[in-house]
Amino acid sequence: MDKILVINIGSTSTKAGLFQDHGVLFKETVGHAPEALSGLHTHQDWVRFHQACVDRVLKIHARELDGLALVVSRGGLTRPVAGGAYGIDEPMLRDLSSGEFGWHPCNVGPAIAFDIAARMGVKAVVYDTPVTDELEPLARFSGFKGIDREAAFHVLNHRSAARKAARELSIAYERGRFVVGHLGGGITVCAHRDGKIIDGTHGLSEGPFTPQRTGSLPLKQVVDLCFSRRHKKDELLGLLLRQGGARSYLGTHDVKALERRVAQGDEEVRLVLEAMAYQISKEIGAMASVLMGRVDAVVLTGDLCLASTVMKAIKERIAFLGKVFVYPGEDELENLASGGFRVLSLEEPVKDYT
Repeated sequence: MDKILVINIGSTSTKAGLFQDHGVLFKETVGHAPEALSGLHTHQDWVRFHQACVDRVLKIHARELDGLALVVSRGGLTRPVAGGAYGIDEPMLRDLSSGEFGWHPCNVGPAIAFDIAARMGVKAVVYDTPVTDELEPLARFSGFKGIDREAAFHVLNHRSAARKAARELSIAYERGRFVVGHLGGGITVCAHRDGKIIDGTHGLSEGPFTPQRTGSLPLKQVVDLCFSRRHKKDELLGLLLRQGGARSYLGTHDVKALERRVAQGDEEVRLVLEAMAYQISKEIGAMASVLMGRVDAVVLTGDLCLASTVMKAIKERIAFLGKVFVYPGEDELENLASGGFRVLSLEEPVKDYT
């Protein structure tokens, strides 16, 4: 049977897995401490760092790679595209390395997949990228002509979690209305209607603060900070996207460690975590209004769903919306592999990015 190698580069981890006939042959997750990432400045720095991690995993599992048919990577921040599978090509890699459409560590995954696929003599694709764009016209208005709101969500996790909730409700996802929150190193809260994500918070520039990202900030103070001359552009982006959020208040984005401090009676940590939950809850309410209050369920997924302080505070604030389904963790590797198997079985075409 054909095998699929899946690569998922996140904000704090490198993940790789090998799948055959929808079963798992291996899954590996390499976590990265803040100090290990602090010296990475350029796109190529990040590529080399994560490539080395993936190569170490593949060396351990070298014999299992016989029969590899496809490499699937989590997508990065390219120009907006429709959902589905896209062949990784040079134009896509140029857009990802330039940062023209935004930068995130996931931008380096396709380059790593492309290199491995070339060495193995197979194709490489991305599937349901985070820039999958199904926003409705009203959702694109920002409030300033010339600046449009953009789609950048955890599409794989969103759709997987919403489909699980739909099955529990015995309805079709394509006919449901859900508010879905992916709660992890990045946080996105979106409105799903009839199988499309019609609005949501951009994962890098909007929404609640996260363990290490600032989310939305007061506009005037941001302008003042930009013109303070204390930071160059790249330094400032690093502060906002990797050293913001809970980390900026508490010195760490390790939520497990922070939960232990709450259990030990640390009121400062409890307040920060509850503030994060407060902001998440506000966004859930906002997306419920996008659906005009007709919500089949609120669906929460991601590693933060394991944080009891955060989840208790969220549930207390959103209980009035009705059913709440919680699916802790994430299964992006499995979702990417499923997309790959649909490609191999010709159920879905591989689209050209260009």
